Amino acid sequence: MRHVTLTIHSAGNPLNRLSYLRSSQPFLTSALRSPKAKFLPLDSLSPLCQHDADGARHLHFIGWKDVEAVIGEAEQVFAGVDGKRDEDVPELAVLGLQAKRLGKTRVGDLSHDEKMRYFLDQPALVFLGVDERFAPESAKSLPVSKPDEHSTLETHSPYGEPYWALDVSALPDLKDKILQENEGATFMELRSGAQTMPTEEASIAAEARALVDWNTRNKFCPACARPIRSVWAGWKRSCIPGEPSADGVDGQATACISRKGVHNFSYPRTDPVVIMAVLSPDGEKILLGRQRTWPAKFYSCLAGFLEAGESLEEAVRREVYEEAGIVVGDVGYHSSQPWPFPASLMFGCWGVAKTEDIRVDLDNELEDARFFTREQVLKVINSTKPMQLSREQVARIDGKEGASSDKHDLEGVKKKADDEGSFLMPPATAIANTLVTAWATGKLFNQVPASVSKM
Repeated sequence: MRHVTLTIHSAGNPLNRLSYLRSSQPFLTSALRSPKAKFLPLDSLSPLCQHDADGARHLHFIGWKDVEAVIGEAEQVFAGVDGKRDEDVPELAVLGLQAKRLGKTRVGDLSHDEKMRYFLDQPALVFLGVDERFAPESAKSLPVSKPDEHSTLETHSPYGEPYWALDVSALPDLKDKILQENEGATFMELRSGAQTMPTEEASIAAEARALVDWNTRNKFCPACARPIRSVWAGWKRSCIPGEPSADGVDGQATACISRKGVHNFSYPRTDPVVIMAVLSPDGEKILLGRQRTWPAKFYSCLAGFLEAGESLEEAVRREVYEEAGIVVGDVGYHSSQPWPFPASLMFGCWGVAKTEDIRVDLDNELEDARFFTREQVLKVINSTKPMQLSREQVARIDGKEGASSDKHDLEGVKKKADDEGSFLMPPATAIANTLVTAWATGKLFNQVPASVSKM
């Protein structure tokens, strides 16, 4: 058995996330106002980027002084960040910038709606971790470090650079200021733009996008409908205590079940997806499919969400059967990729088909599915034209409303794929490309399964 080292785009995040310090107010305060702190602004989930001379895209960060005016005083931002000290929570509404704009200085001066508005209007701010790549080994923060009430950036990671994500979508003045003061910087749609971004930066952007998206989508408690607030520096959301809930009687607050015991709806979601390189029985061909809305000639690996009570292997077999009518025997795991569109974890698998009898009329998700030979795939991989998709093509693949359809002659597409091996593959940023390329170059398996007879 051989070990294969892989580079997966959007994986390999270089940051030490220091998750055990997300509930430490002194640590987060020091990391927020540190002169080394780097803030990644996101506008409608698009991170701020710059192009270099070679055309590659890079994340562009700003500093604490650039964002202090919209975040507030560092000591006050993380009051009650541990989610336990309920007495700190009402004070947040008068410590925030919104209360200052309203001219209120006491909790009693704020109406219920004004207090709730504070929590609903706060821009998502997420602690991503610290970059310790250039720190001496002896100075790096270890997971066994024990936090206490005196924990700071200096005591835990003196050489680390704190990274933050900040949603500026509803902050037009700050957006204008950022673009005016950072010549050439633009907010880049990550799905297509990451194709020319270094892997480590793409992984930071993936973390930032997923967490900002989750925080902005989840403003209300799914158990009691109260507004919820961010704790743990953007990694958890907690129901606000002491306020009337939707089912309260005569304005009396009822206890929310989310504040008792363990509940999973207060944490960032990650949706598991299987994506698979399905091989012909002899291992010499690979099954790829396409949906009707995809760009002409574009084929990819079959994929689908895991369902409740289902293993990876079962999901692979079910999805392939439902989409292509193929019964799969052996199944194995290859690699994984975080995919923040919006919050998936792609489990790259392989499977061996028992037959090559394809039918796509079961769930009608695919327009076409077919087995491609190694020669056909290698021709596409070795093409001098890089496999990159335009923003419009990405929109069609994602099925976004308003994206123009790519009219094509399906029979013509099939004929070109069969006769010329002419088709489009996913770009190198997608794990589908990793799986197909690994198979075509003989690197899919650590150990060849016994059911594959000719590999």
